[in-house]
Amino acid sequence: MDLDFVQKLIEFVSRSPIAELEIERDGVRIRMSRQGVLAQSASQPSPQSGSAAGPAVFTNPASTAPPIARHSIRAPLTGVFYRSGTEGEPPLASVGDVVVEGQKVGVLEAMKTFNVVESDRAGRIVQIALDDHAAVQSGDVLFVLEDLG
Repeated sequence: MDLDFVQKLIEFVSRSPIAELEIERDGVRIRMSRQGVLAQSASQPSPQSGSAAGPAVFTNPASTAPPIARHSIRAPLTGVFYRSGTEGEPPLASVGDVVVEGQKVGVLEAMKTFNVVESDRAGRIVQIALDDHAAVQSGDVLFVLEDLG
């Protein structure tokens, strides 16, 4: 299953009034709910009643490697997203960078006030969801982290 497709599903569910979504594609079953997201292969047993909580876990049934846990850093408020602290400086974080909890990864401008966006956990940045100077809504995905474990 294409990881971009899964990310789009996550964003769709987070922005929609849908409480829960389950889809099976290419031998992988994904179940998402507002409280959390869980992906599992068709060969794994389904969870008992209730929804899964915690970070998204993506699995590939053809792979013997352990699942890769991913986490999204989301916009804390509505505004304009900047990847660097000031104009002309290099980005604060790029794909492949390892960040620690509390590290400054971006800036959001809202009502002429600049607000620091910090990583809420440690990990490696595997995706930057938005371009520099992009308008964002509160809750939009800014970065996707992969656990280092």
